[in-house]
Amino acid sequence: MRLKTLRPAEKTATKTVASMIREAVEANGYKDVKECARNIKVPYDLFNKVVGGHIPKDAQLIEYARKLKIDSRELILAAYREKAPEEMKPYFNSVALLDDHSESIREMLEILDGCSADQLGQLLEVGRLVRDAPRDYCRKTAALVRLYQQLDRELMDHLDSLILLALRNDKLDGLKEFRANTNFRKQAAPPKRGRARS
Repeated sequence: MRLKTLRPAEKTATKTVASMIREAVEANGYKDVKECARNIKVPYDLFNKVVGGHIPKDAQLIEYARKLKIDSRELILAAYREKAPEEMKPYFNSVALLDDHSESIREMLEILDGCSADQLGQLLEVGRLVRDAPRDYCRKTAALVRLYQQLDRELMDHLDSLILLALRNDKLDGLKEFRANTNFRKQAAPPKRGRARS
C-alpha cells in the first residue's frame, strides 16, 4: 500500500500569512488595512503588499505579530510553509500537528510501535476513513467499536449475521471487506464445546 501524502490544500486549518494578518486586522477592530497600518505605525505600502500575499522577512513578521497580537511562531511557520517547495509543505503541516497535539501524537507513536504489518495496514485504512469523515461520524464509529468489543462471542457473531442480512446490496462500499473479515473471524474462532453427557 502506498501512503498518500497530505497536501496543504487538503488541510482546511492551514492559513497563509495574508489570511492571518487580515483576520488580525478585523479582530483588532480596524475598518481597513490603511487604518490598521497607521495605528500600528508600519508603512502602509509594505503592509498592504503583505495582506495581498507578499511574504516579508522574519523580523518584519515578528513585528506584525507583536503589534497585531498574533502568535509569532504560527506566523513564521505559515511564511516558511508558503515559501517551501511543494514536496516539503506536508512536513510543515506535521510540525503544526505535533505542536498542537503532542500528547496524542506520542500515544499514537507508542501504538504504532506495537503493531504488526497487518495491523499497520488496517490502521492506515482507518486513518484514511477518519480523515475523510465528519467528526460526529467518527465519534459514533468509535463508540460502536467499543460496544462491539464488549459483546460476548455469540452476541458478536449474531450481530455480524444481522449486519450481513441488512447489507444484501452488493453495491455498498465495504461490504465485501466486511464479509471477508467476519468469515475470517468465524474460521479463527475456537469450536464451541458441546455439553458433556452424564
